[in-house]
Amino acid sequence: MKKELLALLDYWEKNKGVSKEFLIASLEQGLSAVYKKKAMLQENIQIRIDPETGDIQFINEKGNVVEPPSFPWERIAAQTAKQILIQKIREAEKAAIYNEFKEIENTIVSGRVERFESGNIVVTVGRAEALLPQKHLLPHDRFHVGDPVRGLLLEVRKPNKGIYPIILSRTATDFVKRMLAEEIPEIRDGLVEIKAIARFPGDLTKVAVYSSNPRIDPVGTCIGDKAGRIKNITKELGGEKIEVVKWDPDPEKFTANALLPAICEKVVFDKAKNEATVWVNKDQLFIAIGKKGQNVRLACKLTGWNIIINRVEGEGPATLLLGISEEMAQKLSRAGYETIKSVSEANIKHMVEKLQISESEAKELIESAKRHIQDTGIERNNKLENE
Repeated sequence: MKKELLALLDYWEKNKGVSKEFLIASLEQGLSAVYKKKAMLQENIQIRIDPETGDIQFINEKGNVVEPPSFPWERIAAQTAKQILIQKIREAEKAAIYNEFKEIENTIVSGRVERFESGNIVVTVGRAEALLPQKHLLPHDRFHVGDPVRGLLLEVRKPNKGIYPIILSRTATDFVKRMLAEEIPEIRDGLVEIKAIARFPGDLTKVAVYSSNPRIDPVGTCIGDKAGRIKNITKELGGEKIEVVKWDPDPEKFTANALLPAICEKVVFDKAKNEATVWVNKDQLFIAIGKKGQNVRLACKLTGWNIIINRVEGEGPATLLLGISEEMAQKLSRAGYETIKSVSEANIKHMVEKLQISESEAKELIESAKRHIQDTGIERNNKLENE
């Protein structure tokens, strides 16, 4: 038993990184508990294991070696040692994995698809298994067992039975941020700074960058020759578009930049309401708003302002943004509904009476105005999901 014990201790120390001293201390503690329970070992007797010989000794309070209790202690010691070693080694391995991955939390890691569990993906990362939940997969992600996969090390939890302690994400905003730093040396070296980033995973990410060095064009640096740097990231993200804009300390300039590729004519701020009203020409309206309102909503996240898009005066009523005819927009204006917000708050009966339209048409106008407000970020409490 002595030789086997020492060989086992040496193996786990060399191959698993679990110290021999830790295992011996765990064995001494476990054996003491077993003997005190089963062999009525006196409380003042302690068990010591010689790390050189593997001898198990019973020591009294004076430090003297005493006879072991009348008990088949060698057989029990072997059984107990095996159980304790297995338990402690598992605990030590889990703790080592936790500490190892906790140090690199919020960085990008690479692994391979091990298996699938209820739509989630179990990924082998080094000597550990991580979970890539379904909600953290991009819409176009298609993986098979054995495929390589990269993701952000989103969270490392304390080991708990039945729960994966390592969580990966491909939808987190920081996944794109870290990839930009990997791909672009100027960001990694601090010459170009990412000031803000907002993302619709799988569709569009907007990044605001800045450089204090006047000789460095932060946007051009990030995009690269023939957009080569951005293309590599877009490929990893399954075609997700990356738009890079210049951050500016002037909030008016930054707001206009954040709405690119739309061209803004004027930006007016209401700091009390945390609103920025932006005027654009007719041909820039839907560019400013973007598909499903994505452009303006990401601009809201980048700037921190609640952005309202309006048409330049003289180009027709603002309600034309609802996709209605010029005639209907003029009728709404004459009836007192000059803004989209006023349409969204209209009384159906009042609108029917003023416009001489059906109740269903009035309902559709009101619902259309509400959808527009939601899509373009006019609602103060509108928030983007980050993950």
